[in-house]
Amino acid sequence: MSKNLLAVIIVALFLPTMALAEGTQENLFASVFYKGDKIGQVHLTTVHNEKGELEELKANASVSFLGLEVYGFTQNLHEKWEAGDLQTMDGKTDDNGTAHDITLNRGAEDFQATYNNKDLTLPLNAFPTSPWHYEITQNTLLFNIVDFDLLNVTINSSPDTIEINGKSVEATKFEFKGDWVATLWFDADKNFVKGEYDVSGRQLTVILD
Repeated sequence: MSKNLLAVIIVALFLPTMALAEGTQENLFASVFYKGDKIGQVHLTTVHNEKGELEELKANASVSFLGLEVYGFTQNLHEKWEAGDLQTMDGKTDDNGTAHDITLNRGAEDFQATYNNKDLTLPLNAFPTSPWHYEITQNTLLFNIVDFDLLNVTINSSPDTIEINGKSVEATKFEFKGDWVATLWFDADKNFVKGEYDVSGRQLTVILD
């Protein structure tokens, strides 16, 4: 089973917003497809401050593969950011009955983290495999948000036009190769619009609803 399912299940329909004292809250949704069939959904909640900077992100993902047996995958992830820097992360993943629990806190010199109660440290220049962040395209050292494995990648970009919900969208295509293999598309406003990646030998596609 690939450990990167969570890393690549992604986001995105902006719904009407609700003003909060600390900023603006938005709900975003994306559908997950396998061979043209919808097999799951992601619900994201984001909070931005008055400067438009991301302060908080919550992701809830659920996927089921139908075959000889039903394969289930769920994850709840909570991130907090400040001035573009990740501050804390908490996550619980159920990978078909196998639990992955993570916590992370930013320190002065590194990230202090735990994976299934095992203490770890991660370099501050590592970026989470969270495709809904455009900044992932600027980082060649990533860490897996299921188990905190460090991943070295190369990234190639090119202009592209894709169909999303019957509309043509001008986008930039980013191809990740190395320890993490994925293709992500972001629009002119640097919003995620589509992703393709392999999970447990299955090629998944994630698009905004």
